[in-house]
Amino acid sequence: MNTAIKPLFAAGVLLALSACSGTYNSYLDTLQLAFTTPDDVELSLKQVREARSDLMYVRHGERSQAAMALLRLEAGQHKWVSADNALLIMQQGRIVRTVGFSNDLLYLTNTQADQLSQPEAINPAIEWLRLADWQNGEYGYALSSRFSVQPNQPLRYFGHNFTTTQITEQVSYISPANYLRLDKPWQNTFWFDSQTGTLLKSVQQLAPFAERFEMTYISRIARLIPADAAAADAGGDSE
Repeated sequence: MNTAIKPLFAAGVLLALSACSGTYNSYLDTLQLAFTTPDDVELSLKQVREARSDLMYVRHGERSQAAMALLRLEAGQHKWVSADNALLIMQQGRIVRTVGFSNDLLYLTNTQADQLSQPEAINPAIEWLRLADWQNGEYGYALSSRFSVQPNQPLRYFGHNFTTTQITEQVSYISPANYLRLDKPWQNTFWFDSQTGTLLKSVQQLAPFAERFEMTYISRIARLIPADAAAADAGGDSE
């Protein structure tokens, strides 16, 4: 991920998470080709379809686009691992915990009320409230979100056009910061395939002081493309 990783801590957590699965090494094998260059990772449709696990592109801040593999699905949470042992733990398409970054998100409350669990029933009038705990001594920060929906948004991957429903989340901090900081409102964006409801892409910023994550679910995208469809041998740029 080319970020400030705490390798020993992250590796310990990953070992605990993968001890029963026996598949961690195969995930790292899958990711080796994605970390052979400092440039953006671009995988072909064939490479994505032949991968041993689900893959997604991740761009963290201004860093190059990397790839992460799905380590496991557990209790409704998707755990994604990078080749340098960073973890993104996601629920209903939202990052709810991170491992191996400079200031990890430790916990997010009230996730059962997140409207992303039913994107087809988004209600702009409903406010979602929750608390966030951060590693660097910041606990119980209250956040507020409201959602809006924009249908018929085009995306293009592997030479194939998708029509998506774009959900925009307006986020703001309710709690004051523990120290001087510009806690301005921000937004997250999620694109769901209009036909299947599959989440194809999201851009998420976890806090006003955090760098954003741009995530593209290339394995999910590959499964939506017919096997006999003509596709470009490029790795997932959207238009």
